[in-house]
Amino acid sequence: MAEKQIIYIAAEHIRPHPENPRKDLGDLTELSESIKKNGILQNLTVIPVEGEPGEYMTIIGHRRYAAGTQAGVAEFPCQIAENLTPREQMSIMLEENMQRNDLTIWEQANGFQMMLDLGETEESIAEKTGFSKTTVKHRLNIAKLNQKVLQEKEKDEGFQLSLKDLYALEQVEDIKIRDKILKEASNSRDLAWKAKSAAEEIKREKVAAEIIAMLKAAGIEPAPEQYEKDMYSGKWETLETYSLEKAAPKRIVKKKLEGGGYYKSYREVRVVKKRDKSKEPVSEYERQRKEKEKKAKAIKAIAKEMAEQRERFIRNVLSGKIEPLKDTEKVMAGLWRAIVYANGCVEKTSLAKFLADTKKSWYDIPDEDKKKAMEELEKTSTLHQLMIGAHVSTSDLVYTDYNNHYKEEIGKAVTAITEALNEYGFSYSDDEQNKVMEGSHEFYVKEENHADSDPE
Repeated sequence: MAEKQIIYIAAEHIRPHPENPRKDLGDLTELSESIKKNGILQNLTVIPVEGEPGEYMTIIGHRRYAAGTQAGVAEFPCQIAENLTPREQMSIMLEENMQRNDLTIWEQANGFQMMLDLGETEESIAEKTGFSKTTVKHRLNIAKLNQKVLQEKEKDEGFQLSLKDLYALEQVEDIKIRDKILKEASNSRDLAWKAKSAAEEIKREKVAAEIIAMLKAAGIEPAPEQYEKDMYSGKWETLETYSLEKAAPKRIVKKKLEGGGYYKSYREVRVVKKRDKSKEPVSEYERQRKEKEKKAKAIKAIAKEMAEQRERFIRNVLSGKIEPLKDTEKVMAGLWRAIVYANGCVEKTSLAKFLADTKKSWYDIPDEDKKKAMEELEKTSTLHQLMIGAHVSTSDLVYTDYNNHYKEEIGKAVTAITEALNEYGFSYSDDEQNKVMEGSHEFYVKEENHADSDPE
């Protein structure tokens, strides 16, 4: 850079460089007051604007120029640098700014990306800015993220975005998944957890793909769809299990898997085969087990219908089709008891998902629909939020234990929300439903009385 003597240039003939990596100049009040008192103590470095004689752009001293303008400075001491290429201009601005502690993560990341776009390498960027190669690499990965979302998270004081958490995103190879995690994370710890989980899931999927390819090569086809429905019925035997937490096996023993089909679950791929029970007599134990399963299934079906009835009624309350109550204290107390008895953990997204009226998971709901549901939730009263929360907490409860005994705490939870809705006129359409709720239905297995019998 060819240096010249310092000259004074009128403020109206100086403009900020449009490619300055520092977009937010911060609070200029203190610097402006200092300039008013002491004047400009350090010159600006400017370059001529091409095709506009007498006009200049700042490449060093953007904050001084902005604060000086705010302080009413008419002329600025300047050093003019000429014949600089765009790459040289960017390099100078970056070298000046990158060492500042008050630069945002977004500004640093984009500054490094600009240098890379101008032909620099990771090594040369590290050399010119004083950062390590590792830091440069990390920052460049951050630059690949959705910058609008990144800036929003930076400005969110409750999020507390940290570099460590952003580095965690690098575990996820797919940039689209990184952006999705960044956008949906509620705080920095949530972001790190989501990134870790996504990376682990991607790793498992890769291992699964390798295993399935080996199985197909050995002539093993997918297991019938029926397997997923009755895998716990005892009708199937497992020939081999391959964990997705480990590396794929080096080879498949084909003979061991004859007649089987593969099934991929969350953490494993297993090869299964349907048992041949045609020649096996049905034992009394098996008969009782099947009968118990049948009754448990019937209770589950009744409970599902009960939950659907409650949901329909609640939606009518929310829409105003059911006349509101003047005194809601008893209702709110009952709804809260339902949540407590159900050990409910009611998340904001669960309430919003109810308002979105969809069977999709929150993760799969379009962003526009999520936003609309969240906006609707903000306008929903505390009473109605409690009503939704109580329903969400009780809708999928299982009324029986392993032995098909009635679970009293579950009954209390459902009774609490039912009694609360009773205040609005709600009731179940079938007496069997009340029996399931109360634990008196004949399909429940009665617990044995172990008390000593009376003497004769």
